[in-house]
Amino acid sequence: MFSTDQVNRIIVGNAVATETTIDTFVASATDKEIKVLSADGTNVGVGKPFKVYQKASAALGGYEFSDKINPKYVDKVTVRPYQAEVAKVVKVDGFATAGVAAANRTYEIEVRLFDQLSSENFEVIQGYYVTGAVAPTATVIRDGLLASLNGNLGRRGNREFVATANGTGIQVAEVIQVNNPGRDDGRKLGFEVIGKVYENAFAGYNSNLGLLTSTVTTQGVVGNGTGKWATNYEWFVKGFDYDSDHGMGIPADLFSRAPFYTAKDGIYNVIALKYYEPRKSTIVERQYKVLHILVQKSADTLAQNAATNAVLADLRTAIGTYTEVPANLAVV
Repeated sequence: MFSTDQVNRIIVGNAVATETTIDTFVASATDKEIKVLSADGTNVGVGKPFKVYQKASAALGGYEFSDKINPKYVDKVTVRPYQAEVAKVVKVDGFATAGVAAANRTYEIEVRLFDQLSSENFEVIQGYYVTGAVAPTATVIRDGLLASLNGNLGRRGNREFVATANGTGIQVAEVIQVNNPGRDDGRKLGFEVIGKVYENAFAGYNSNLGLLTSTVTTQGVVGNGTGKWATNYEWFVKGFDYDSDHGMGIPADLFSRAPFYTAKDGIYNVIALKYYEPRKSTIVERQYKVLHILVQKSADTLAQNAATNAVLADLRTAIGTYTEVPANLAVV
């Protein structure tokens, strides 16, 4: 989720420029290079107000830049290396355990897909297999249950989960969602998978026999600096930079009116600067802002962290002792 306050800025680059003044940066820096410079246009200096610049051929004037940031008012600096999104995987098993495969039973696998706003609300995607008077093998039960579940997943477009046989059990893997900035943020799915077994004969009440196990074999990870997050966030922030009068909405044609620099398949290290402007009168509170610097990596290797470390070094110079700048990321 992103705030609707007009206090977010973003700079995106894939390398650090060697130029040390704004004039030489504008004239000679390569497209997509970034640089921390003093706000007066000179090389970054200790304790001097600074800006972060991005060479951008698509931007008006050929470059983007952050607010003027006074080091005294920098509240916090963080850095997060890229981490890929990981799909959650759950395995339901126990079919081959003695006594589980039996006649006159109903086997159920249930995927509870939680609502994005509240886990108290959820959809249920089910698969069933009912045995007759003769007990089939555990494999037959598992495969029948799997076929039933896949039929229902197929009716939903096979866009949410992939169910497959895994050993003696059934594996349900999350499908990583694709985002469409401004329309669908591709949010990670929240879900759980439950296996159930019931006796068909009614004995006053029938409850789950508790014979099947459900195990999370791979924990889902949202990730950090993913192309999904970067494109969603840039779309949101550009609504402020390029359409300041938009109020509470962002125009539908923003993509055709503003330059965008992130990519869905991009991988980024993310530096975040939280800073503020002091109150200008007794009736106005200080205004906190956040600048995100996205340093794109061509590959997810430690060596690709060098550019991020160069930005951190410039920030250390500019901020001095006012607040702590994180240590460099590993490069080997």
